[in-house]
Amino acid sequence: MNLWISISFSFFFCLNVEAKCDFKGYLAKIYSISGPVTIALKEMGQLKNPKLKGISIFHPIKEQEFSGKVLPGGIFLGRESFNEFAGGVVFYDESRELSRILGPLNSIQSREIKTRGLTPHEVTLSIITELRTFMEGCDPEFGMLEKTSLEIQKKIFKLLVKPLTINFYLGAFTQGRPPEMLIVNDGVVKWLVKEKKIKTYSSDLAYVNWSAKILHQMPKDTFHVAIQDSGRDMKERFVQTSENISFVYPGSLIPGLSQLRAFLSLFEKIQR
Repeated sequence: MNLWISISFSFFFCLNVEAKCDFKGYLAKIYSISGPVTIALKEMGQLKNPKLKGISIFHPIKEQEFSGKVLPGGIFLGRESFNEFAGGVVFYDESRELSRILGPLNSIQSREIKTRGLTPHEVTLSIITELRTFMEGCDPEFGMLEKTSLEIQKKIFKLLVKPLTINFYLGAFTQGRPPEMLIVNDGVVKWLVKEKKIKTYSSDLAYVNWSAKILHQMPKDTFHVAIQDSGRDMKERFVQTSENISFVYPGSLIPGLSQLRAFLSLFEKIQR
């Protein structure tokens, strides 16, 4: 009997060890210059994983959360970084320039993360599918990502019982004048328009330079929100006046979970 108990304990102990979420054994170096991937790895408790060697300086990660290398983002990567990537897996956000550079490098397993046109939850599901290729024992963590995404969406829906007319600008107000670029058909904005939770500037483009004529034709109770992503600075700011709202939040422009958290914070603060 004691022998059987000992064998059973050893068997279940081995199962528990094998079930630990980690990058697959053959992988030695992982780099994430993709915002959605870095956010997913943070949510999964993987920022301290010694195999994760580097992330982008633009990602909303506190200094104490990650002890690896902080890399210049996107097109600002230099040849030194490309040499360092050799033998590793590199996740990067959709970019023609980076695809042109990283694609031909046989020494790097480059993975382009495409989120354009996806809803926030679809982004999360896409990242889970991508990470499954390189990770093992992570089913509970993947389940948690999906559950968290759905829960945040439900909270946003509850705050938008009555649809709002609202414009989202990229940048900051300058002497009361909004930034030139509007978010219209991308990320959380596209999703909320599709779900009829908000109305916004009319355009088929994902991002558009606004027209004063069209803005003046919109309802007088339209909210005008200028959004900035504070990234690694982790700054948060919300200022609402009678005419506009200035909103700064870390990761507010990173598709998926990060942007969902930002917009939940925004809608919790808006005074109607």
